[in-house]
Amino acid sequence: MKNSILSIGVALAVLASSALGASQKITCRVTGKTMDKCCCEMKGGKFYCELTKKTYDQCCCDMK
Repeated sequence: MKNSILSIGVALAVLASSALGASQKITCRVTGKTMDKCCCEMKGGKFYCELTKKTYDQCCCDMK
């Protein structure tokens, strides 16, 4: 159940970022890099960051 809620949260964040247009960018809090889409995906109940190749309890992406 918890994994489902987290997966839905990530999906909503990705959809919201694409719906807001090109002016909205996402920044990885760990690396500071700006990108067009979130670098996190769910793996084993945790967020896996493609940039750092590490897992986290919370998504490391912020919309700006």
